[in-house]
Amino acid sequence: MSRSSRFRRARALALAYVALTALAGLIAGAQGSSLAEVLVLWLSQPGLNVLYVFVLMPLTVAFGDFGGGGGEPGAVGSALAGGLGAAVNVLLVRGVLCFLRRVAADLPVCRKRRMPLG
Repeated sequence: MSRSSRFRRARALALAYVALTALAGLIAGAQGSSLAEVLVLWLSQPGLNVLYVFVLMPLTVAFGDFGGGGGEPGAVGSALAGGLGAAVNVLLVRGVLCFLRRVAADLPVCRKRRMPLG
């Protein structure tokens, strides 16, 4: 399998994951079923937590709370939360894979430079 086809397949898989999570959030929010909504939010973890901590909390501190956060999120809110959390998950996985590739590429060079003990 060539490298470009693997990248294409990985992009398609990531896009499908984000789209299906957002669609499941939309359906779960429209039905109002708490079990399906919990499942969608669970599938979008830890990206949803990263989104809350690094985006929503600083915006609330900067602009203040507008008082609309206490109710049910609704269909669009569940779809948005699930989709954005899944997108952050994809970015987290991509970052970890890029880091691991970089370490694997530099490891042989580091081993050659290491001085022997003794």
